[in-house]
Amino acid sequence: RTDPGTPLVLAGDFNASQDHAAFRRILDTGLRDASRLDGADRTATWPARTAPTLGAQIDHVLVSEDFGASRTRILDLADTDHRAVVTDLTLHERR
Repeated sequence: RTDPGTPLVLAGDFNASQDHAAFRRILDTGLRDASRLDGADRTATWPARTAPTLGAQIDHVLVSEDFGASRTRILDLADTDHRAVVTDLTLHERR
């Protein structure tokens, strides 16, 4: 992130949950996990076949503090071993 004043959304398969130190280091940069903001941070996204019983959330939508998050959905997808993370984001007005 070269310009901390620019709103940022970073989403994808991180192959890590919030239990991984490397992922927590990403969060230490100031990015926030949108699922955690919305209370869905322990909903499994992988492996889709056994989620949510046996799985982990390794797919994330990370946002800078410029965003609010609501209505996170974890959706099943055909032909993949991951589930999709969809979160409604609100970009806050700069003061």
